[in-house]
Parts: sequence; structure tokens; C-alpha cells
Amino acid sequence: MIIETIIGALVPVGVEGIKQLIGKFTGGVKPTTIAEQIQLDQNEIQKLQALAQLDNPYGQPSQWVVDLRASSRYLGALFVILVGIGTLFLPVQPEIQRIGIEAANIAFGFLFGTRIMANLKK
Repeated sequence: MIIETIIGALVPVGVEGIKQLIGKFTGGVKPTTIAEQIQLDQNEIQKLQALAQLDNPYGQPSQWVVDLRASSRYLGALFVILVGIGTLFLPVQPEIQRIGIEAANIAFGFLFGTRIMANLKK
């Protein structure tokens, strides 16, 4: 069951990787005129506007809702870290402990990875 989950999660990544490789070898989409470049830029702007509309709460939500939405990634990462470390103290199979610690490592990297890398580069 874990293998199917991992494969299912990696299929979109693999497809995107193949698209990137094809774009790299073929040179990708290159406009031949200024009008085509403007059209490509407008398409990119429309895509970003559509993504922004998906995150729009439509109306004036309560401040606690705004705060919760802003902190949801961090709360989720903290939950993953606590559960991952918690698997070390629970009677679970070693594979589950390994997966829990790997998940905690990923979430810790999400929270503190850029700060650690910035300090290492100094």
C-alpha cells in the first residue's frame, strides 16, 4: 500500500520532469514576434490571477480565520514533526518509525531549511 501511495505521488512529478526535459532539448516555446511575446505574458498573468482568485476568501472573514489560514502550513508542519518524533516512543514497527522520522525531517526542513542554508553560506 505504501508503494502505491509513493508511486501515485511521484507520477505528477515524473510527468512534469519529462515535460521539462522535452522543453530543454527542444528549446521550449519561443515567440517569433513581439505580439506573440505579449500574448504569452498575458497568458501568464491570467494564470496568476486565476490562482489568486482561488485563494480569495470573498468578503471580510474574521481575524482568527485570516490568522489560521496564514499559519495552517506551519501548524501542519509542527503536527507532522510531533507525530514523527512520537513514533520513536510508541510501540510501532521500525518501518513506521523510519517513515515518521523522515516526515519530521521534511517538515523541519520546510520550517527551518532556508535559515540553516543561509547560515551555512555565511
